[in-house]
Amino acid sequence: MMTLRVRSTLRHLDVFLILGALLAVAAIFKASTFYNLSNLFAILEMSAVLGIATLGEALVLIVRGVDISVGAMMGLAGTLSACLLPDFGLGVAILVPLAVCAVLGLANGLLIEKGRIPPLVATIGMMWVINGLANAISEGRLIPIDNKAFQQIALGSVLDVVPLFFVGLLIVGGVAYYVRSDYPIGRYVYAIGGDEGAAFYSAIPVGRIRIAIYGVAGFLYGIAGLLMASYVRSGMPSVGRGYEFKAITAAVLGGIALSGGRGNIFKAIVGAVILIVLYGVITAFAVSPYIQGIIQGCILVGAVYYASRYY
Repeated sequence: MMTLRVRSTLRHLDVFLILGALLAVAAIFKASTFYNLSNLFAILEMSAVLGIATLGEALVLIVRGVDISVGAMMGLAGTLSACLLPDFGLGVAILVPLAVCAVLGLANGLLIEKGRIPPLVATIGMMWVINGLANAISEGRLIPIDNKAFQQIALGSVLDVVPLFFVGLLIVGGVAYYVRSDYPIGRYVYAIGGDEGAAFYSAIPVGRIRIAIYGVAGFLYGIAGLLMASYVRSGMPSVGRGYEFKAITAAVLGGIALSGGRGNIFKAIVGAVILIVLYGVITAFAVSPYIQGIIQGCILVGAVYYASRYY
């Protein structure tokens, strides 16, 4: 009985133990490099960007889907914003990219649900379409962002300690967790991923909810893209390259099941923080950046193996 209780506790705290272990390694071996204010500020900002993208991917995975267009939508959002800022101002440069990304997310959902195209194929196709659109808009070049208000999104902080980015992540994550816990739609999402047939015969609108989830995911990718554009002070179609795999890795690391229907949204966000902290530790140890891909691949495979055995 005690062993089962311990194992259950470890399953609930696993991501927090991993995060604590990484922070402890940094404190023991690279405290001066890792634990300085500018580095911690950057880690929180990048955690917010990846965390919001991971939240979108996690929702898709829960309804037994997958989305490979994450990075492309992030690049498009930043590129659109950079193009709109000089002539239309901050409001339009934020709202239009978010609306476009939400519509593209809905298009993903429609291709999958109505077109009966497998999620992997549909979202890879959309990734290429969105990349092409972003490159056509920017003519394949970096577009500098000089708008001070937009730059302030990345520079701003609460009490000069917590970046606005991270506050935004906590708000978005809190809203998602509240909807999951207190509204029927949250339970429907898990029901669809757990047993689509049973959900259908329970009068749950499976198709509409899955399409809506892809739309919400697109909206979240748009937010992540705008945050990244503010951080790098430019719009670049390639700025989100690779984020689809980082988001999947972070979600699975946080316990989101690739088979759908299971996983904790909050722990998925913690998974994103773990990845960013890991990259920070790797950088502090001056490990070659080329090794990061190897480590990320090993983490993804290990996380899937762990989840399949213990969740």
